[in-house]
Amino acid sequence: MKMRAGLILGLALMAGACSAPAPETAPEAAEPAPAETPEAATETDTAVQPEMNPIDTTDDTCGMAALETYVGQQASEIPEAEMPENTRVVGPDDQVTMDYVPTRLNVLTDAEGLVLSLKCG
Repeated sequence: MKMRAGLILGLALMAGACSAPAPETAPEAAEPAPAETPEAATETDTAVQPEMNPIDTTDDTCGMAALETYVGQQASEIPEAEMPENTRVVGPDDQVTMDYVPTRLNVLTDAEGLVLSLKCG
């Protein structure tokens, strides 16, 4: 009799273990992530950041003052003869190295090629 009761109990436990799991409650709807704004951008972002960093305002080590009149114009309108030798034109989707070269001029543009700002580095 004890053996039969143990067998019945074992079968009952096995049947319970094989049954379908209890339905989970639906997760609460998550709020959509807020759209990133320029204020939320960090220095680790890869997007072009036209604002001046404190290191850029110390000295004009790259000749950017001579080209400030081109801010707001198409970068293609800047004559190559006026650009310093170590110049790069950077668009919003362009990948660039993060090394700081004080004599390098960075011409930062928007998607249409409009010059947003000039930075040394």
